[in-house]
Amino acid sequence: MKSVSEYVDWGLSDDAAEAASSPRSGSGPSAHPAGVSRRLVRWLVVSLTLMMLIIALWVFSTHRVQNVISRHAFVKTELTSVGARFDGRVASVEVTPGTRVNAGQIIARLDDSHLLAQEVEAKANIASLERTLVQETAAIEQERKTLAVASQETKARAEATRSEVQAARIRVAETQEYWRIRQELFKSGMISAEALREANSKRQLAQEQLAGAQNNASAADAAVRNAELNIAGIAIRQQRLGILSSEINAAKGKLARVQADLASTIIKAPTDGMIVRWLVNSGGSIRVGTPIVSMVIGSDRWVEAWIDEDELEHAHIGGAAMVSFPSLPGKQFEGVIERLGVTTDLEEPVVAVPEPRTTRIRSAPIIAVVIRLLNPPGELLPGLSAIVDINRHGK
Repeated sequence: MKSVSEYVDWGLSDDAAEAASSPRSGSGPSAHPAGVSRRLVRWLVVSLTLMMLIIALWVFSTHRVQNVISRHAFVKTELTSVGARFDGRVASVEVTPGTRVNAGQIIARLDDSHLLAQEVEAKANIASLERTLVQETAAIEQERKTLAVASQETKARAEATRSEVQAARIRVAETQEYWRIRQELFKSGMISAEALREANSKRQLAQEQLAGAQNNASAADAAVRNAELNIAGIAIRQQRLGILSSEINAAKGKLARVQADLASTIIKAPTDGMIVRWLVNSGGSIRVGTPIVSMVIGSDRWVEAWIDEDELEHAHIGGAAMVSFPSLPGKQFEGVIERLGVTTDLEEPVVAVPEPRTTRIRSAPIIAVVIRLLNPPGELLPGLSAIVDINRHGK
């Protein structure tokens, strides 16, 4: 007789082994029901397993038929990069990555030592120019008064010399007539030669006095003209005042620029948000327009899903979508399609596409679909992956 192990080694079932190992005498009828029970249980287990597998396949296929499924979906938000308006060096970083900040909050400071020196220099230059302007204004006013008095004096002197010339001319005419009469009297022998010489001397003296008076009048007129030129020179000096005023305005403009640069050394958050990462740390050098920090703007969140081009016809603005997140297992969130992409990934930068077409199984173009969650969870972080089910019927 063969042992049970021999039957097992031959690949027989447990029921066959038990039947083989049982005595042929009256124990056979009692073992037959136990073998039937085991076969029935196994048949039921296999049947249930197949049924569950069929149901799962049916649910999966039904879900695929009713929905466009995208596993290339991510949480998006508004990101911005904050830079500086001039070349410099980062002196200090005031907040760490992951910190929430408010609009206007100081997040970094740039080195401002050179700007402080420029501010002092600009203020000193303005003060010097303003003092020069005050002094020049006072000097011009004083000179104007002095020249006005001098002009009056020269005009009065010129008037007096003109009167002297007139008087000298009268004397010349009188002495000329006196000399002529004396000359006739001398010819008639009524006066002596001495008296004629005396008359001639008076005539010559009067002529000399006239010449002197005329010279004095010419000098007085020249003094009047000189005074008028000096008064006209005041206008030239006043133009200098205008130049000084322009220089002061230019210096104030320079000071304003320096102070604006000083204010710009304090980097502030443009709006409420969260610091993502520092692109330049303390001590690093920056150039105009170079971003130094990346930050999230506001609290707005949405989901960007990428679907194949042949499924685009099932995505419509306002259509329904269900979104789940691996980071929030067991939860689904309702959403609405807010907008569709205007180009495929062929026109988008590589960094904007979740998976380049060279690494995808299908190389067909894909299009972005933006989904707005109706009740977004507060723990959503930008960049988290998502699974999006877009209802093909828009419901």
